[in-house]
Amino acid sequence: MSLGTARSDGPEVEIGAPDRQRGTGLARVSRAGGIASHCLAWLTMSHTRLRIVKDLLSKPPVLICLFGDKYCFDVYRSFKAPHPKFPFVGRKSFGVALRDLDGPFETLFSSPRFVYFRRKVRRAEKLGYRVERIDPRCRIEQVMDIHVSTGIRQNRAIRPDYLDRASVATYLSSPGPWYGVLDPEGALRAYCHLPVIGDCCFYSRILGDAKRLDDGIMYLLIHATVGAMHRHRSAHGYPRWVMYDMFLGGLEGLRNFKTRSGFVPERVTWIWERRRVDS
Repeated sequence: MSLGTARSDGPEVEIGAPDRQRGTGLARVSRAGGIASHCLAWLTMSHTRLRIVKDLLSKPPVLICLFGDKYCFDVYRSFKAPHPKFPFVGRKSFGVALRDLDGPFETLFSSPRFVYFRRKVRRAEKLGYRVERIDPRCRIEQVMDIHVSTGIRQNRAIRPDYLDRASVATYLSSPGPWYGVLDPEGALRAYCHLPVIGDCCFYSRILGDAKRLDDGIMYLLIHATVGAMHRHRSAHGYPRWVMYDMFLGGLEGLRNFKTRSGFVPERVTWIWERRRVDS
């Protein structure tokens, strides 16, 4: 899901023929510094992950019932499938980023822990951004612009299907709901696909224009969509949970964003329940 370009481990050093030995030495120092930097980042990230794992092991699993049509059942099966690296656990079972929608909406972002979150939402609103439910198929050009708005996302290269118009068009036909952040001129600056799959909804895809992130557009999108799902729960009795993928993957910045938005890591037991869905 991320855009990226190759980067050197350290400052680039040109090794010229007249000064070959000195240049080689500088390159070696640069490379060593880059490796040390990466090792430090890896150790720090590993420590964070170990802390999350320790906390998770002390928690009982959250039981979540999924139900609905074939699309929902396919998602359920993908969540339950063995993890590609740890086949003894489910793919989406250990360290799931969840938000509980239980309780009045005004309490969901009211505690002191959301001071920063509320400030970013207010900034986006003051700049004239708004969130609406959208048909993304009518905005494919703007979706593509968002995908290529930066060369780096999460330090990983974007999958080719994010840059292929035909593949993107196919995905934009996936069952919704879809929400978009629009600027004062009505242009799409961020979007998410948030299907309801029973007692849980999940951000199947969420992306913003990298040049507009400092405006708070992603915080505004989370605030508005959590609100929309809370209203859906009030009307239909579900979903209780909002899922934002996993906590153990990704970089520290993304984990911080999830934490600031109220998501916490949980162990989850997914259950398929046959029932008729009225939406």
